Amino acid sequence: MKKQIPSSILTVLYAALATWASVRACRISTFHIMGGLFFLFYFLLYGQFRRWTGHSRPSRIVTATAALIAALFTAFYLLADYDALLMGLTSKLFRLGHLLIIGAGLFVLFDTLLLAFFFWADSAGLCRNTNTLSRFYQRLPLISFLVCLIGWLPYFLTNYPGVMTVDSLNQYGQIIGALPMSNHHPWVHTQMIRFFYTIGMALTGDAITGLGLFTLTQMLIMAGIFAYLMDTLVRFKVRTGVCLAVLAFYALLPYNAVYMVTIWKDILFSGMVLLFSTLLFRFLAGMHAESNIRITHRTGFLYVLSGFCMCLFRSNGFYAFLLTLPFLLVCFRRTWKKHIVLNLLILLPVLTVKGPVMNAAQVASPDFVESLSIPIQLAARVYADEEPVSEEEDAMWNRILDTSKIRDSYQSFCSDHMKNLIRQGDQAYLEAHKADYLKLWLRFGLEHPGAYLRGYLDATKGYWYPDVPNLIGSDERIAQNTYGLTARPLFHNPVTIKIREILFKLPDMVPVYGLLFSLGAMFWLCILLAGRTFVSPFRRRLIVFLPNAAIMATLFLATPVYNEFRYAYSMLLTIPLFILCALGGEQEG
Repeated sequence: MKKQIPSSILTVLYAALATWASVRACRISTFHIMGGLFFLFYFLLYGQFRRWTGHSRPSRIVTATAALIAALFTAFYLLADYDALLMGLTSKLFRLGHLLIIGAGLFVLFDTLLLAFFFWADSAGLCRNTNTLSRFYQRLPLISFLVCLIGWLPYFLTNYPGVMTVDSLNQYGQIIGALPMSNHHPWVHTQMIRFFYTIGMALTGDAITGLGLFTLTQMLIMAGIFAYLMDTLVRFKVRTGVCLAVLAFYALLPYNAVYMVTIWKDILFSGMVLLFSTLLFRFLAGMHAESNIRITHRTGFLYVLSGFCMCLFRSNGFYAFLLTLPFLLVCFRRTWKKHIVLNLLILLPVLTVKGPVMNAAQVASPDFVESLSIPIQLAARVYADEEPVSEEEDAMWNRILDTSKIRDSYQSFCSDHMKNLIRQGDQAYLEAHKADYLKLWLRFGLEHPGAYLRGYLDATKGYWYPDVPNLIGSDERIAQNTYGLTARPLFHNPVTIKIREILFKLPDMVPVYGLLFSLGAMFWLCILLAGRTFVSPFRRRLIVFLPNAAIMATLFLATPVYNEFRYAYSMLLTIPLFILCALGGEQEG
């Protein structure tokens, strides 16, 4: 019979490993008092946790899920921060040993916290509201709609007619005929802006009026989507305090407010992804007779509308829909006829618009290079790191771009410079020899795996590693342009400027609150909530995560920028719904 290691020794070992990892991760000296406090905290935590699990052992699926997510979080952390964690060590043996110890400490820490979260989630009581008949609670959807508009109004008044960056101005240039029509920025979204521009010109002869009408309409649509989610929470009897927290998230967080008045495709796209995901949740809940949620013709109409807009308001939305579609049909196989019809009502009009309609309107598609951000960055990293390249491979790369310019032009966080190098070279040759360059790219990767790995980590890091700052709210009013567009704030003074500065500096000063501004932290949270949903009795709710998971997958495969908040904005907006999926267990869904 094997002797077991005494629990006290294991507790000390776990606490020591977690302390080692925490000290290194926080860049604290081994002489710092916080090291001792870390050890004491982890010693008490693991001791209590072992007593807890001794009374109620987690199931195998819970244990395995926690271990898998812990391993994933550990891998993310080590890949992103390994240089700083090694702290100048040069010996390969010491570097390897150091990383193994830190990895073990991070795994133990993450695994314990995940198991504790899963235990807590079983008794969270998110939907145990005993005051569901109060007038205030029943009117929360309407209150949510109005409070969101009130919360965003100051940003609308001080940025009228809306924030317009280079991307927004490109769409405006297409509307007035200064630039050729292109689907680089979704053509359907551009036509939506054109519609309000035309109304504004007809009413006042002023483009600013039309742009202001578009911004106001965007605010109304987004407030309506958030109100619809609130209606879902109310019908699911979510606690009043949780509903108010969700309302504060949408109405008061400064980046939500500034995005609502920004003329970008990403805003309405993100709202439509949230609406689409909410409708998937309602479809699940509506399958059960005891649910307060009923599936009506309006539900089907909103599903088709949100799916249509999701596919056409951003190019990766269409791919996300296609990736999600087979799982939707499997999940709703009991009512497969209805769901085939609904999804055909999305797919057929989308294909019609993307094909015959855009062809008739002579809308140019984005060039081939635009879709090659990640492959270009990986290959360019080999040259940027000055790794040896064979004459044959160098000649082939030089056939489509000047490789001598790569080292000076390469930016690890953005692919624009590399794409422009190819556009300045021979893009047509690349398009005509795609298969040859795919083989070259794969062979190049096998010869330079380290450069490819470093290039990929740097090209995507902001989406999966929490400690990467985001420049949110840095765009002010209307960017410099040749169209004569200038902002006309309806209310603006030094006080409003100072308040705005403070609001966007708070995340840099306030712990925990700052995590709400971190794409990496929110990505980890989504994985955590998906894991909890998987181990819950309501595993089918994972279908609600799929649209955003597919969108994130397209970013990991083709993002042009390593950390663009608006590209993953739909994920952030949908987090309250993910929380309901993970913790709202009282009703079937």
